[in-house]
Amino acid sequence: MTPDDAPPASPAPLASQAAPVSSAPPGLPPLSSGPAPSAADEALLAAVVSRGEGVAQNSNHGVLLITAVLFIAAGGLQGGWESVLFTLIAVALHELGHVLAMRFFGYKNVRMLFIPFFGGLATGQPRELDAGKNALVALAGPLFGLLTAGAAAALAYALGSSPWLVKFAWVSVILNAFNLIPFIPLDGGQVANETLFSRYPALELTFRLIAICGLGALAWIEEMWMLSVVVVLMVIGTPTSFRRSRLVRDARRDPTWLTRPLDHAAVAQLRDLVTQQFKNVAPEKYARALPDHIHGLWLSIRKQFPGPGKTVLLLAAYAFTSLIVAPAIAFFLVRFLERPEF
Repeated sequence: MTPDDAPPASPAPLASQAAPVSSAPPGLPPLSSGPAPSAADEALLAAVVSRGEGVAQNSNHGVLLITAVLFIAAGGLQGGWESVLFTLIAVALHELGHVLAMRFFGYKNVRMLFIPFFGGLATGQPRELDAGKNALVALAGPLFGLLTAGAAAALAYALGSSPWLVKFAWVSVILNAFNLIPFIPLDGGQVANETLFSRYPALELTFRLIAICGLGALAWIEEMWMLSVVVVLMVIGTPTSFRRSRLVRDARRDPTWLTRPLDHAAVAQLRDLVTQQFKNVAPEKYARALPDHIHGLWLSIRKQFPGPGKTVLLLAAYAFTSLIVAPAIAFFLVRFLERPEF
């Protein structure tokens, strides 16, 4: 899995002067020069701009190691040490696929960690928000995981069967095939959402509700209590997420957002949007994260979406991975290798 919307670096220029007066969509405050900015306004602008300056953070090797140990300990106590080791390797390779794609697209502060009972997480900050690149990053995890599973299966066949390689291949195929299910926040859901739904708030809400129902049913039928936690968190976050999507959609109707600088007037307007997004939350509860919310809205408003041709190619790549690659590797394992005991 991937993080859905890590705050990427902003490509916009910084200007100290206020933006000129222009029209704005209904419900949004108009741009105006306004009074001279206060010290608090200067500090907020500096904090928002710093989110996009691309300053590299320290390595997270220590966090990666600690979370790996916790993952092994929690999984070993629950399901056996051998199984958790195979799962750890499969999760690591899956997340490595995301990491490699992020680095290819020039993301900054790319990190990876393990989450006990859940799996792993790869995060990074792109230079700009691009739905097509987001979809490719999401697809890269399961695709790389499946390719390594296929390599393990081929090596086991060449060696005349190797139980540990076959076990790893099965664990990896199951893990990555599960992640290809088209329900957010799974990778398959991220691909579908970025290519088809994320630009339309109503469709994105519908897709999110379908995912909640689907994952909820799966959690109930298979008694996957950790998955039910994800479902509950999605339900809680749905109103705020939908409200944010509508605010971003309305702001995109003003074409000046694509060319205007990130200045005091822009930050003031974005701060008003954040207030509307969290209208039922006391401001002091998100005050520390206010620069992150403002910068995230700035990037979301300027987000780029794939055209019809690229959308078709992205969906074709997703379908090929889900319907051809994963079943082909599973068929090879069943047909040519003895299934090991787990």
